[in-house]
Amino acid sequence: MRVGTPRASANWARLPAVLCFLLLPTAAQAYPWMIRHDYTGCAVCHVDPSGGGLLTDYGRAQNVLLMQMNYTDAVKSDEPAFAGFAFGAVPLPNWLLAQVTFRGAEFWLSQTTPAHDGQPSTTATQQMFIMMLLDARAELKLGIFRAGGAIGWGTTPFTLPIAIVTNAAGTQMLITREYWVGLQVDDTTLIRVGQMNLPFGLRIVEHTAWVRYSTQTDINYSQQTGAAVAFDNGHVRTEVMGIVGNLEVSPDAYRQRGFSGLVEVPIAERATIGMSALITRAELTLASPSPGLHEVYAVFSRFAPIEQVGVVVEGDVFFNNNLGSGVLQPNGATWLQVDYEPIQGIHIMPAVETLNTYGIHGTGFGTWLTLDWFCLPHTDIRLDGVYRSEPATTSPALQTFSFLVQLHTFL
Repeated sequence: MRVGTPRASANWARLPAVLCFLLLPTAAQAYPWMIRHDYTGCAVCHVDPSGGGLLTDYGRAQNVLLMQMNYTDAVKSDEPAFAGFAFGAVPLPNWLLAQVTFRGAEFWLSQTTPAHDGQPSTTATQQMFIMMLLDARAELKLGIFRAGGAIGWGTTPFTLPIAIVTNAAGTQMLITREYWVGLQVDDTTLIRVGQMNLPFGLRIVEHTAWVRYSTQTDINYSQQTGAAVAFDNGHVRTEVMGIVGNLEVSPDAYRQRGFSGLVEVPIAERATIGMSALITRAELTLASPSPGLHEVYAVFSRFAPIEQVGVVVEGDVFFNNNLGSGVLQPNGATWLQVDYEPIQGIHIMPAVETLNTYGIHGTGFGTWLTLDWFCLPHTDIRLDGVYRSEPATTSPALQTFSFLVQLHTFL
């Protein structure tokens, strides 16, 4: 993305017109509620030590054993059928992991602006099919050497920050969310250099939740380039990343530099608590020609009071300050989600979220209700209903309701 060019500026200016995409949960799978199965760490199932994205062979097997609906009473094998790449039809060598992921959705949106200042209430509706995710991911493992990456296709302006080739209209993009090389020093420590997800907070599928979108820490398009060190010995999980900026952004003055990190520790058999921090500085921002400082601080927790229920919660405080202005601009966001699995393969997930924005009176409030059916190996069908009330500076809160039917599968 060329931030300084007229084409890119026009694309950014169109963002308010496509508000609907802020309500789409489209990222690769990252399920923090897996703590109900005693998984306090992420690296055993995911290549990314903080979770999400490419699965290890063990993660593929657990996806079938623990997540897919069990249609028979037969005892499952430790190496279940269809767990491998392309549902086991294409054996891969031990030094290669690969995955192709698709997520598509039929999407309905209704936005209502209440009556204000003598103006009547207005409601706008929209319906469309969206190709939400189409990525190919891989990792090479040669001794202690590691190399990973992803290439995909994007169709919304929100993927511009990770686009490497874009058509003139900015509607079709070849994108890359990550590419890196690293060293697996031992079973506890991984060192990587390249473009990666930021280690921060809960790694959740709902990347449009305010704790992810508003803090610029989602795994859909907020990746940055830098160096990261991850450590997990079962007693403490931590990852710290030094950030040099998104290399697709130009001129260089717009790139954010700083660090991001998290630490999480178990406090019970199926409970953890963690903290995160993100601090970056850019010489120029889209909002101001002066340097900008972006700071986010979070506390989060995952716990399972019983095996059928997983709970995740996060609270964030974040600042987007123009240096030299002397004005501190505090913001806040929260997320609480409960996952209930009455039978294996069926998940009922209510969630609530809040948002407080500097300069806007009132608190934004959102509710989510999700039904997710893991019907086949590496395949689920998900229904999402999302309601949000978002306070505005000059009018009553915008009332937004969206409904999605999603198909997600990966080879």
